[in-house]
Amino acid sequence: MVQYTQKRVSGINDLERRLNTLGYRVGVRVLELMVWRAESSSKTPKREIRFLPALMSIHTQVWRAVFGKPADAIEKSVENQDEYMIIDNDPLLERHISVPRDFSTLSCSSFTAGIVEAVLDGLGFPARVTAHNTPTQPYPSRTTILIKLEQSVLEREQVLK
Repeated sequence: MVQYTQKRVSGINDLERRLNTLGYRVGVRVLELMVWRAESSSKTPKREIRFLPALMSIHTQVWRAVFGKPADAIEKSVENQDEYMIIDNDPLLERHISVPRDFSTLSCSSFTAGIVEAVLDGLGFPARVTAHNTPTQPYPSRTTILIKLEQSVLEREQVLK
C-alpha cells in the first residue's frame, strides 16, 4: 500500500496525507464493525459520550481489533489541554517497511492516525490526528499519535462535568 501510494505523490507531506486518507477510510469501517459487534452482543449497547472513555476504547478495543494488541500508552499534553497522545512502542505498520533515505522523515503511521481520526469523528469527537516518529533507545520505531481536539469537544466536556 505504501509502495503503491509512493508512486503517485510528489513529496513526503503528500504521501503522509494520502496514507492518512486511506486510514480514514479503514477507520470508518472499523468503527462500523465495532458498533455492530457491540449491538449484537448486548441488549443495551453503550455509546460513549465522554472523551476519555472513548479514547480508552480506541486505545484498547480498536487497537486490538486492528493490530492484535492494545497501544502501549495514553498521555495528556502538559502544555495544551486539547492534546492527547496514543503511544505505540513497536507499531505493526512500521515493522516491515523500509523507508528510503530521501524519505527519512516519513511516518507510515499516518495511516494509523487516519484510522484514529475516523473513529473519533464517528463517535462525535472531531479532532485533527497526526503521527510522529519519537524514537527512543529501546524503541527505535516508537510512534506517537497526536490528537488535537476541536474546541467544541472541550466545551461539551465542560458542560458534562
